[in-house]
Amino acid sequence: MPPLFRPLTAADLDAMVAVEQAAHASPWSRTLLADSFGERYFTGSFWQGEQLLGYFIADRILDESTLMNICVAPSWQGRGLGRQLLEQYLRLCRERGLARLWLEVRASNAPALALYRACGYVECGRRRDYYQTAGGREDAVLMQK
Repeated sequence: MPPLFRPLTAADLDAMVAVEQAAHASPWSRTLLADSFGERYFTGSFWQGEQLLGYFIADRILDESTLMNICVAPSWQGRGLGRQLLEQYLRLCRERGLARLWLEVRASNAPALALYRACGYVECGRRRDYYQTAGGREDAVLMQK
């Protein structure tokens, strides 16, 4: 059975927190994830039965969107689910008539950088020492499409 794509709801918060904490060294807090259900945000997720496989959170302001978070459960990483989530995000942006898309990514996240470039994003700047790491700080690469 292929994974089911659907928007997230507030009822999915526990599953989001579990995936976020398992997938990221510096995960978003429960409060920050809960705040992602406001009017300006839109989401997408893949599920297999009751299991959340991955999700994205994006915002929309006028004709622009920022991909705020994309997260894949560790057991599903490396299977193309991140690309499928990004493709669903891009599809929803097209359907909404969003003209400019933004994101930021850790400079050390080579797989994500390659994916974003393959999907038409280009680097447009950097935020020095933006992300905390175990050994200090690292840059955020700003990208737009």
